[in-house]
Amino acid sequence: MTVWEEFIAVLAEENALLAELIALGKTKQEQIGSAPEVARIAEEEQRVLVQLEEVDRRRAEIFDVTAMGKGLEQWLLTLGEEQRAVAEPLLFQLAENLRELQALNDLNQQLLAQALSYVQFSLNLLTGDEAAPTYSRPKGGAPGRSFFDRKV
Repeated sequence: MTVWEEFIAVLAEENALLAELIALGKTKQEQIGSAPEVARIAEEEQRVLVQLEEVDRRRAEIFDVTAMGKGLEQWLLTLGEEQRAVAEPLLFQLAENLRELQALNDLNQQLLAQALSYVQFSLNLLTGDEAAPTYSRPKGGAPGRSFFDRKV
C-alpha cells in the first residue's frame, strides 16, 4: 500500500468513526431520560473515541510526510486532478462530520443539564428539602415551604 493509499484509507476510516459517534449521539439524545442507557452509550462512545484518536494520529503523521510542511490548502494545490478528486470530498466530509458532532454534543450537554436540574427539583419536592423560600410572609411571619425552585 502506498502512502497515498494509506492516507485515503485513514481519511475514510476517520469519517466512518465520526459517523458512528454521530449515530451514538443521536441515540443518546433519544434515550436522554434513561440513565442506564445513556451510561451504556457513553461507554460505547469512549471506545470509539479511543479508536478515533489513534486513527487521527496516523492521519496527522501521514499528512506530515506527504505535505512536507505545507498547509492543507497549499498541499491540495500540489495534488494532481485525480488525487484532488479523491481527497477533497473526504476532507470536506471530515470537516462536516466534525461540525455535526460538535453541534450534537453541545445539544446533548444542554439536555443532560436540564434532565439533571429536573431530577434535582423532583428530589427537593419529594424530600421536603427546606431551602430559602422564594416568597416570604408579610410582617416577618415564619417562612413557609416554597414550591418554586430557582434552578428550573
